[in-house]
Amino acid sequence: MIENFNNIYLLILHILLTALFGVFAFRSLFSPKGMSSEFNMDVSSVYIIRIFGTFITSFFLIGIYLMFRSNGPEGAWVFYNLIFIIGVLMFIYDLLFYLKKIDTDSGAKNSITDLGINTFTLISSIILILGLSEKIYI
Repeated sequence: MIENFNNIYLLILHILLTALFGVFAFRSLFSPKGMSSEFNMDVSSVYIIRIFGTFITSFFLIGIYLMFRSNGPEGAWVFYNLIFIIGVLMFIYDLLFYLKKIDTDSGAKNSITDLGINTFTLISSIILILGLSEKIYI
């Protein structure tokens, strides 16, 4: 596994990012009511939370698959670039929402933790793309 990811640092970063997707997937699919109350949403939001959870579950499963396949992340540029694009868009939105520049009358809330998670996702995707570029872009 370490050779497939060039070094232990990139493998650990991939594992952490995959674990983050796993936690969110688990929470959204098996405990959506907790997420709806955490973000100050009505219980009727459970449906859409689970729908979004299915998208995140795909990233989790692909992340696990890439760790255990024989050629690792080779050719997986779409996976890492999609994480990067989603990370950029989520970071921008979360930052603007946190600073109360948009959607101020929605009644929803986010926290500095949400910004930290988005920042980690964004920076991790950049590091993984740069560190694995000779493998993912074949």
